[in-house]
Amino acid sequence: MSGYDKAPPILLQKTPDGIKPYNHISAEMVSDMVNGQVFTAKPRKGRTQPRNGAYWAGLHKAVDATGAWPTAGHLHQDLKRLCGYVDEYHNPLTGRDEIRVQSSAFDKMNESEFAAYFRLAQAKFIAAMGFDAWERVPE
Repeated sequence: MSGYDKAPPILLQKTPDGIKPYNHISAEMVSDMVNGQVFTAKPRKGRTQPRNGAYWAGLHKAVDATGAWPTAGHLHQDLKRLCGYVDEYHNPLTGRDEIRVQSSAFDKMNESEFAAYFRLAQAKFIAAMGFDAWERVPE
């Protein structure tokens, strides 16, 4: 195994055509299995880079187009708040009930959870701002 104690896990991805290997390494590992092999699978924490990259690209485009937020990070915080991804807590320092925006970090939202958030954030942004910052520009 050239320096590794065990093989990497087989990664599978749900697609419109069914469950398929996520990358070439997983595809090779699956092809080595006999027909009828049963796998145990569970949704993986985290998400794919392409979906995350598309989300942040749209945020940057929105900031550039509107000038309404100083950074994409500020817009991200506002969208999470608008979409209800918040926790309410009592701040003992101020004596007030406050809202803290939840994390959407890779280890906090899996692919399905982030996809649902992304769709909601996109819809709310379009409704409020009147344009789709994630719309692909024809090349």
